[in-house]
Amino acid sequence: MEPDAIGGANGWNSKAAGCSYAAALVVINALICGRLFHIEYLDQLSSIEGAFIALARYIQRQHAWNAWFPLWHAGMPFSRVYQPLLHYLVAAVSTIFRTSPALSYHLVTAAAYAFGPVALYCLAASFSSNRPASFCAALIFSLFSPSLLFLGAMRVDAGGLWNPRRLQALVVYGEGPNILGLALCMIALASLHWAVRRKTAASALIAAFVLAAVPATNWPSTVALAMGLICYVAVLTAQQLRVSMPRISLVGLLACCLASPFALPSTTWSTFTNTNAISGSPASGWSRWASAVVLVAAIALLRKALLYFRMPLVLRFGILYSVLIGGIVLTDAWFGIRMLTQPWRFHLAMEIGLALSMVFAARTLSTHWPRTKMAAIIALALVCSVQFLNYRRYARQIIKPLQVRDTVEFQTANWFDRNMHGEAVMAMGTNSLWMNVFTNVPQLLGCCEQSVINPEDRIADYVIAKGYASDEQSADISLLWLKAYAVGAIAIGGPHSREHYKDFRYPYRFEGRLPLVWQQGDDRIYRVPERVRGLARVVPLDAVVRDAPHNGIDVAELRNFVAALDNPALPILETNWEGPGNAVLRGFLAPDAVISVGMNFDRGWSASANGRPVQVSQDGIGFLVIKPDCSGNCVVRLNWDSGWQPRFAASIASLALAAAIAWWWRERKSATTTH
Repeated sequence: MEPDAIGGANGWNSKAAGCSYAAALVVINALICGRLFHIEYLDQLSSIEGAFIALARYIQRQHAWNAWFPLWHAGMPFSRVYQPLLHYLVAAVSTIFRTSPALSYHLVTAAAYAFGPVALYCLAASFSSNRPASFCAALIFSLFSPSLLFLGAMRVDAGGLWNPRRLQALVVYGEGPNILGLALCMIALASLHWAVRRKTAASALIAAFVLAAVPATNWPSTVALAMGLICYVAVLTAQQLRVSMPRISLVGLLACCLASPFALPSTTWSTFTNTNAISGSPASGWSRWASAVVLVAAIALLRKALLYFRMPLVLRFGILYSVLIGGIVLTDAWFGIRMLTQPWRFHLAMEIGLALSMVFAARTLSTHWPRTKMAAIIALALVCSVQFLNYRRYARQIIKPLQVRDTVEFQTANWFDRNMHGEAVMAMGTNSLWMNVFTNVPQLLGCCEQSVINPEDRIADYVIAKGYASDEQSADISLLWLKAYAVGAIAIGGPHSREHYKDFRYPYRFEGRLPLVWQQGDDRIYRVPERVRGLARVVPLDAVVRDAPHNGIDVAELRNFVAALDNPALPILETNWEGPGNAVLRGFLAPDAVISVGMNFDRGWSASANGRPVQVSQDGIGFLVIKPDCSGNCVVRLNWDSGWQPRFAASIASLALAAAIAWWWRERKSATTTH
């Protein structure tokens, strides 16, 4: 490696000074976001953080890893819901310190916010061994949002160029997983560089662990890490690549093995495929690929120029990282061409490269004009002082406590909790996001779009929310979908609802058509008339939906199915859910009867009737159908198993960890023998 990438200087570059720099950064950022450390509920219910708090609450109560998750989108494996590291950290903090999941979430994410600049400092110091310049870069990252220089819409959204976009993303939009993931991303890159320099088993194992933590936390941060790894390899010279690539590959392989339990093939594939169906999906046509080719060519030429002029390693990395991520973000912002899904989500990662580039470019220039160095330091100190006060003021404006019991989100969830007794419900917007912070009642919606395993769920969600043509037709069609999905009640708000997003069109469609069971102002809850309450319903085989509806108004087969659900001649099962993925169903069945369960089909489902295995299949709306083939009294046991993937991934991770530990032990023993 280059001289400035090896380290080991004295004075200001000592380890004591490094700890002082890190402590100063933590204090500065903790003072900015300090209110988060003691606020349970924020006055930001439009944030998605409600879904993340709900996950931590569920983990704390259910120990959910590799279990079935029934609360959102008609059920899915918990491993597919969201990358779990943050939620397990929040659940652990909540358990250890006996705090609520909401307060614990803010404690953990505030700590991640304060730690983020320290992570950038570690990255810069690892690449350059210049601690003062690294501190300046971390200070820029702490007190400026350089992405706002280029993104006009986000600049307006943040309220001006000088406001803290990273804090806004955390508090207003609930980007806790991304904030933590980016901090881990920077530590991972620093650890990898450290492992390449040290060439020890211990450093390789540490780097692999931190690298694996990123995909266990957040997918956008994982993409940012992948781009960081590409840039790191790109900034190395040919000779450095020959020396370092075997170790980089080894650390990468070990990290992949350790991360595999948190990124199963099914989870990764469903997330990848779902990105094409969510808002902000990549552009179609030639423009996307032409833009990618131009960006790759620009990166290649820029790399060659940076190596030719012998720019420092940290500056080469900062510039390439800024251009790579900036190209993806700005191509969308300026020209409307999306090369990746939701490219605007990477603008916080772009700030890492921009902070490094700005400071280390100034440092490189100052070597030619040394007299400007002190003036630049004084100017930076003055501007940072003003920015610190500005950031504190902005933080006070957006970090405010909330009496959650006075909100429609709490009141709606509370009514469902007291009256639905486990039946599925339907709510939209913030009512849906915050529902399971207060109750374990399953709901048709929830979070998050990339997790949906059944495309019919999206059709049902859309047509129920948007309606069709008129109040009467909207009520007719949405009621069919609600009954088919075993939804027992629906919360719906009008234009004056206290719910933030107000996603319902034709909000008064059920007035006079369904029983109104709760109302406050323009917020209402209607009961859906159901002959059978619960998820397990007996229907004739010929009533099962066979062909998947193409859209929300393709309801011919759905009408036949719902008519069977309402048929009083059919039996009602006694249903006992012994766990999220285990149920016992008892009833008197005819030979041709089947059991339709309002839960998404998955290959992990199996069933037995009176002790013998029976067929489990998928109907046209993606639901689980059991064919018990028994006449008279029948006891059906339903069970979900996570399958081979988690076990295989756990085995791979365990073997990789054991091999790495054995490598470390052998190396340590060899060093002891030598000495």
